[in-house]
Amino acid sequence: METTRSKKQMILVAMAAAALMVAGCAKKTEVTTETAKPAEPATVETVAPVEAPTVMKPSSNAVYFAFDQSDLDAAARATLDGYAAWLNANDMENVTVEGNCDERGSREYNLALGQRRADSVRDYLTTAGVSNGRIDTVSFGEERPVCKGSGEACWAQNRRGDIVAR
Repeated sequence: METTRSKKQMILVAMAAAALMVAGCAKKTEVTTETAKPAEPATVETVAPVEAPTVMKPSSNAVYFAFDQSDLDAAARATLDGYAAWLNANDMENVTVEGNCDERGSREYNLALGQRRADSVRDYLTTAGVSNGRIDTVSFGEERPVCKGSGEACWAQNRRGDIVAR
């Protein structure tokens, strides 16, 4: 009887050891609880105001025209784009566009052509956003040449529209 009793105890001990092993190998599930962190006060940075970039006044105040023409070429439009940007950035500035011609043609014809040239410059500036009220036009015809000689090189310098800030 002693042997059966000790066998039963052995079996009982073996079963208890097996139960402990099975319980020890089981996956543990961790329970984590998140605690809310206290809200940090918002920080406000002061940002310096950004100034609009300064638009420089174009270095050239003249646009040039072909013989007997008042149409603007690409170079004239590029110059006027710079003037329009400057005028739009400086809304207190006003200009006068002076139309000029070379010495060929009658005085009356050149005054009319000079006015068409001045009007052409004004019209381009207004389509670029400059208020029409800020632009005056005048024609000097052949009366104000920058080159007093004769010949195409000299005449080309006199066929112009001058933009004068006032």
